[in-house]
Amino acid sequence: MRQTLGILILTIVSLSACKNKEDKNSGQNNQNIKMKTKEIENLEDIFIISHTFETDKKTLFNMWIDPETYTSWMGPTGAEMSFLNSDIKENGTALWQMTTPDQLTKYGKLHYKTINPNEQLVYVQSFSDKDGNFIKAPFSETYPDSLLLTADFVQEAENKVKMTVKWEIFSESTEIERKTFNEMKPYMVKGWNESFEKIEKLLNKKK
Repeated sequence: MRQTLGILILTIVSLSACKNKEDKNSGQNNQNIKMKTKEIENLEDIFIISHTFETDKKTLFNMWIDPETYTSWMGPTGAEMSFLNSDIKENGTALWQMTTPDQLTKYGKLHYKTINPNEQLVYVQSFSDKDGNFIKAPFSETYPDSLLLTADFVQEAENKVKMTVKWEIFSESTEIERKTFNEMKPYMVKGWNESFEKIEKLLNKKK
């Protein structure tokens, strides 16, 4: 159950038990990811994780707003994600679907609040049915209805960009919903690290 929870959350979405073994150096890559990733888990009702990438801010930011690229890295290893529609602009909404390694398909919505090119992206995320109607999280009746995601991009040095992702409870929530969110933080760390690894691989292909 906890594995399924993790899979579904990252990304909105999910944590995978399946590891990609096609890269013989994956063990070293994972170690490098962990060394460059910092997480802050002790803020109540807020989750923050950051990672430094060898790239420029424009390239990294575009990986969030280009639909094809976004769906290629968001989510755990083994998941397949696509947009059913994508109106990626401030006050626009995107409807996504994701099939996870357990062969279940989930749906969700992103509502974009702020798109500040190369600097900051903010959207509200929630689960939905395939028609975009709101539903509770498929994996837990006590998970918050919606989260606010903020991604910030800071140039630390030439060709080094620190990306910080923050999740916070956006909707009115009960004590048990906040408790569920905070208990999931270790799984969020694992899930985001899987996505960061996929971003690293995409960036390496561009070199």
